[in-house]
Amino acid sequence: MLGERALRAAVVGCRMGAIHAQILAQLAEFDLVSVCDLDEPTAQKVASETGAPRIYTDYARMLEQERPEVVTIATPTALHAAMTFQAIEAGVRGICCEKPMATNLADGREMVELCRKKGIALVVNHQRRMGADLVAMREAIEQGEIGELLAIRAHCAGDLLSDGTHAVDSALWLLGDSEAEWVVAQIHRQLSPSFSGFRYGHPVESGAMVLVRFTNGVRLELFTGDFRDPLRAYQDYEAFGTKGRLWRVGDKAQPNLFIADGTGGDWVAQRTPDGLRPVQQEGKRRGEWRPVPLPMMEAAMVRVYRQLARMIWHGEDHPLAGEKGLRGLEILMAAYESARCRRKISLPITQDAFPLELMLREQGELP
Repeated sequence: MLGERALRAAVVGCRMGAIHAQILAQLAEFDLVSVCDLDEPTAQKVASETGAPRIYTDYARMLEQERPEVVTIATPTALHAAMTFQAIEAGVRGICCEKPMATNLADGREMVELCRKKGIALVVNHQRRMGADLVAMREAIEQGEIGELLAIRAHCAGDLLSDGTHAVDSALWLLGDSEAEWVVAQIHRQLSPSFSGFRYGHPVESGAMVLVRFTNGVRLELFTGDFRDPLRAYQDYEAFGTKGRLWRVGDKAQPNLFIADGTGGDWVAQRTPDGLRPVQQEGKRRGEWRPVPLPMMEAAMVRVYRQLARMIWHGEDHPLAGEKGLRGLEILMAAYESARCRRKISLPITQDAFPLELMLREQGELP
């Protein structure tokens, strides 16, 4: 089709960006022209694995010399916004920014607005919403297989901004990107020899508990870090309806999506060496859960990039469009602001700074 020539692509950040580079190198929609990392051996390794012809250790120099049409930003979170602004200034046509898009709302809003004004396709890589399991989970909810949706409960290790962002985005996906009405949250931060209180260039907490009410009445309960249920897998999501439940048992279990709707199945939730999850029963014993069939589709990250190409070529929408990433970032910032102010925060919020940084400064823990 006219205009569908391969897009010159470059990746900055070759640790998390390695998988991005591998996918870009495989897809006909893209021509991977270069990779960039401050550590030259890391960049060289990814270039060798993907066939990228040139490596850089200077991002600005790569943008100037390669003139890429698409840039993937897979650097530490604290660098996402500044590197996005550099790519915008360099005249790219599309940006895939790793999650979270920024560490504060001011930067996130500017990223979205500048890309909108300049006609640049911006996606934030919450790739789970494009995976077959979450596609099937949303479809089951929309078809009423568990009745009216009442609540979603999510657990994940890590911190709220780095890891909880996936859970918030997945909940938004399951809710059809419904608007959040208010957020209330609490965090704690306990430093130790094994926990510096910083990650990816910004401060983080040890654990967080978050409650979000959406305008459609559904609530999200989110537990991260050491507040999560330790028996639950990473990115464990459970949806509660008036007629049953859906349970996504993390990323790694196979199968990992189950339904309990009163009709029974041959799987029973049990404690296993891998945590709490449904286990198939032998013989005639009946259980509560049964697997949900998943649609056949390409891997989530492949779908992310194929749709990004169509977004650039034809102006199509994208499930990971920057506006959707910004909506999740606002929920995260509202959670931190709630913990800082010790009250429920109504959305939209006006706090442009990173509330956790403000809190730590107020407590004398940051200059």
